[in-house]
Amino acid sequence: MDETSRQTLKEFLDANKRRPKSALQKRRSPTAIEIDPNVRCQRIYPIEDTKKNVTELKTVGVKLTREQAIHLGRVLLAVTQEWDEVDITGYRFEKRKSDGTYHLTVTSSRPEEE
Repeated sequence: MDETSRQTLKEFLDANKRRPKSALQKRRSPTAIEIDPNVRCQRIYPIEDTKKNVTELKTVGVKLTREQAIHLGRVLLAVTQEWDEVDITGYRFEKRKSDGTYHLTVTSSRPEEE
């Protein structure tokens, strides 16, 4: 845990010591939790200029920084509270110009309405 995280955790714990018990016991509904679904990654493999045909490829890969992995993990934990299946789509041809990252989406297919 880095120094900034330690300081943030210490401030959180100190603030909770000063709160009355009733404030600590309030509950939030799951819909009150807000998570940014805009997940980024460093790289998506196979790269766009691969010489292999798609039918020859046996694997796909996603390269993440620590922060990106934590963000993706949080999104996955949040959505799996409600969804039975999760689809992760990587846009390997759409590199963001500002920081060179690629976009990942976390979605779920909807059941057909009867």
